[in-house]
Amino acid sequence: MKKVLITGSGTGFGHEVAMRMAEKGFDVIASVEIYAQVQTLKREAAARGVSLQVEKLDVTNDGDRRKALAWNVEILVNNAGVLEGGSVVDIPALNVRREFEVNVVGPLLLTQGIAKQMVKRGKGRIVWVSSREGLNVNPFTGVYFCFQACH
Repeated sequence: MKKVLITGSGTGFGHEVAMRMAEKGFDVIASVEIYAQVQTLKREAAARGVSLQVEKLDVTNDGDRRKALAWNVEILVNNAGVLEGGSVVDIPALNVRREFEVNVVGPLLLTQGIAKQMVKRGKGRIVWVSSREGLNVNPFTGVYFCFQACH
């Protein structure tokens, strides 16, 4: 049974991937950004009859990333991400930096640590999840588009 870490499992695509992989028998660690999401995801998994481990993992938090190294994952699914909407001329610099940290820097630093473990073991998989916004800009998503193009 392969151990899989899926970031951004609190909602959307990551949530459903975590549930379906658990249904297929993978040992899933479904990570969420904030503690408030942990119990919600556990209840939703129980309601679907699946077993998974739910962990708080903010990819921008160094302590959370170090904690994840103890999980010895064989498959990493980088799914966590945010979209700061609005006109690029109006988005505050702090918000732009936060989006870049969540969508690019945090997942990259998490991947560096986990990839080193995979190299030592001689096996592993890393999956980067993006969105169609990386291919096609919609109004008021320009900052997000820039980060998706970096992937």
